[in-house]
Amino acid sequence: MTKIICVLYDDPIDGYPKSYPRDTIPQITVYPDGQTAPTPKAIDFKPGELLGSVSGELGLRKFLEDLGHTFIVTSDKDGPDSVLERELHDAEIVISQPFWPAYLTAERIAKAPQLKLALTAGIGSDHVNLQAAIDRALLLLKLPTVTASVCPSMSS
Repeated sequence: MTKIICVLYDDPIDGYPKSYPRDTIPQITVYPDGQTAPTPKAIDFKPGELLGSVSGELGLRKFLEDLGHTFIVTSDKDGPDSVLERELHDAEIVISQPFWPAYLTAERIAKAPQLKLALTAGIGSDHVNLQAAIDRALLLLKLPTVTASVCPSMSS
């Protein structure tokens, strides 16, 4: 199965807010015409939670691990002893964020012979050495809004 490294922001230093303005918005379960609202079964988070930090794991851990994939989530991305550096050698996918990027330099790409995909959970690709990615035929994706819908292709 696939090994995925996800480099995300640290959790907020002061913790998460106890409530949000959106908490008072009514939950839609049925549309005016009687059709029921979608009810996703593969999510392991409460809609509205902050998913773009380490504890939120983009809401993907249960989904990916249920499919047999290894999912490493960290904010430790810099230096030779970082989690990213230690885990990259056999990873096939790296997910990163644009304002907390896991830089995929030519050296890191060379050390990761199994790497097939560098996914940015947001915009931009300036944290990936594009020439090294081209030379390795590494797939680069940018997803301004990351949802679990990007993952079904990982099951094959």
